[in-house]
Order: sequence, then structure tokens, then C-alpha cells
Amino acid sequence: MPSLAELLGETLDQKDHNDPFYGRFGFKRNPFPAARTIIEEVLYNQVDARDRFVGLVREMLAEEPQRRAMGVQGSTGGGKTHFLRHCQYLMREFRRTSGRPFAVVEILAGSNSASHLVREVLREADEAAKLSGEYDLLTAIIRSCEDAAEFDGLKQGELKNVLQLLFRASRPGFMPPDRDGRMLFEPLRDLAKKWLGGAALSNTEKRHLGVFARLASAAMMTRNMTELLAFARSKGIVFGVMLCLDEVETLFGSGYSAAKIQGYLQDLRYLFDEAIRNDEGYSLLMLSASTPRGAANLRDYNYPLFQRLGFEEGSRADLIAISDASEVKGIAETYVSYERQRAGSKVGKFPAILSDEDFEDAYRTAATTDRSVAPTHLRRVNQGQLLQALHLIVEKKRDAAG
Repeated sequence: MPSLAELLGETLDQKDHNDPFYGRFGFKRNPFPAARTIIEEVLYNQVDARDRFVGLVREMLAEEPQRRAMGVQGSTGGGKTHFLRHCQYLMREFRRTSGRPFAVVEILAGSNSASHLVREVLREADEAAKLSGEYDLLTAIIRSCEDAAEFDGLKQGELKNVLQLLFRASRPGFMPPDRDGRMLFEPLRDLAKKWLGGAALSNTEKRHLGVFARLASAAMMTRNMTELLAFARSKGIVFGVMLCLDEVETLFGSGYSAAKIQGYLQDLRYLFDEAIRNDEGYSLLMLSASTPRGAANLRDYNYPLFQRLGFEEGSRADLIAISDASEVKGIAETYVSYERQRAGSKVGKFPAILSDEDFEDAYRTAATTDRSVAPTHLRRVNQGQLLQALHLIVEKKRDAAG
């Protein structure tokens, strides 16, 4: 039976060969992403929104923990997710070069689970701790301490007990709490992670860990996570959290009851407010993306959260759509330049892969997918639609070249 590669007419090592058509223009692939694929390193024509983000990050670097937010608003397909991914890319690059270990988290609002959000923050905090060579967040915290008494100031009693148990388990002479003597540091740490993530533990597991209650609500999980991250910040393990909440509009069109939506929004508000209390906590930067309709629904459901997430005019960033055909060349050149750099092409003169007619054709094609009732020449075109049109034009040229 032929393999998929054979059915596609490819040899096994063909993937390592440069396409001669693309090579002629200094590329290794089609420079324009297809089907809403995101190249997070590239951003076009959103300088104001990016600069607003950069300004918030600058404020986050203060000595005391800070809490900031920005709403990102745009139409469907208007580049909101792309912008969030670009900001995440910038933050990951910054934390790598600056030594400030931010946890970078992306969550879809439509998941409607604040508990899932807390678990994702803790998981990404583990990744941030790994930047300094540690196994995870809990291991880094335990190794940063010289005495179990350092945890005495924690307000969450069971969290304090768990961390002190882990500290003792990391030291010589520890007596495991189980009959077989297997519950040493690593098994206890894994149990602690399950508990912090809201998992239901057996009675035996709870006895080994020294806890009585499950963290059965998002609020309980949030309180423990906040204290854990605040302690980690005090030790220089995790500087803060950048939380990206995408597709806010899906929350209101998902069929959830009004009560369920309100409960989720209240949990989000609680998480935001709890990040800092009495000048203590961890730095939190929230970027939330929504269509104008979704933002309006958020305002109607929970105006205090609408304000906190930065969706009020003057606080939010409104993404710019492509307004005329003359801008198509600009976005095309941005992606062409990035692909040549990625491909390692030598600086030199390459032929242009697209003509002015191609730019106009791509704009017309993208404009026909716009549901606006305005005449085509007056429509604003989303970048996702335009990039797909440019991708298809390049593929047709490649096919024609044989």
C-alpha cells in the first residue's frame, strides 16, 4: 500500500529540499500564511495598540506588584488573536533576555471555566520557573527557603501546611507519612499540584498531604494561587503573570445561562482584584480581546469587569483594518521581508513575487468576503482575509510555474 508521501508524489527526504520557485524570490515557503495561520513574530499596522501594550509592560516593571489591563477590540477576523499572540511573543522574548520570569497564559473566554484558568496560570508558572533551571514552581519555592518558618506568614492555612510539609520532605531525615515510606518529596509535590488544581483527592491522599478540604471553587483556588505567586515573586521565581483572554464575544453566544455567565465573570473579577491586596501580591497584566458586540455584552453583564479589563474608550486598543488597496502592498512587503529573513537569504535584489495588479486582486477578493453592505471599494478588509487571498495568488503562480 503506498504511503501518504508517495500518494502526494514526494520522496521521504523531499521536505529538506528548498522549493526552486520560492528560492527564486528568497523564500523557503509561501510568505503569506493560509487559513488564518498566525505568524506571531509579524505585526502590521497596529503600532498604536502595540505601543499601548509596551507602555503597560513598562509600568509592570515597578518594584511593587502592579495590576494593569487593556481591552483589544476588532471585528471578526480582524487580527485580535494575532495581536495577542504577537504580544505573547514579545513578552516571552523579553523574559528570556531580561531575566524577569513572567508566566504567559492564553485562555479562550468561551471555555467558561475560571478553575481551568487558574490551572493554566499554575502550569505556565511552572514553565516560568523552568527558565531558571528548576523542575517546577513548587520545587523552586521550596529550594529558595532555608527554614519552614518562612511560610508562617501565609494566610491560607492549608497552603502553609502543605509547603512546610514539602520543605521537611526535601530535607534529610524526613519521615514519610505513609506506612510504606514512599511518600517522599516528589510524590508529595505531585499530590500538592493536584490539590492546588482543584482535583478531588482520596482520603488517604489528603491525610498524606495534611489537608482536609478540596479546593472546590474557583475562588478557593484563586486565593491559594495568589498567595503562592506572591510568595514566588518575593523570592524572584516568578515576577508576574501576563494573562490573555481571547474571544470574549463567544461567552455570550455559547448558550450558557445568564447565571453561569455572571458567575464566570464574577470569578474573573475576583481573580483580577485578588492579585494585589494591601500592596502585596503578584503583578498581573490582562489583555482581553473581543468584537464590539462582545464588549457591549460584557458591559451590560458586568460593568465593573468591563472597566477592569480596559474596554472603556480611552483605555482599549481598537485594531485597524485595511481600509484601501494601497495598504495591501505594505502588509505584503512586511511578510515578504520576514520570510526572507527567516529563510536566511543574503541581502540582495530579488524579483518581486507580486505585482500591483496582484495587490488589487487580493484586495477585491478579500473585500467580497466582507459582510458589510458598503460598496466593495469602500469596505474595510480584515488582515486574515487579505493574507489568505495573497497566499492563494502566490500558490497559483507556483502551480503555473510547474
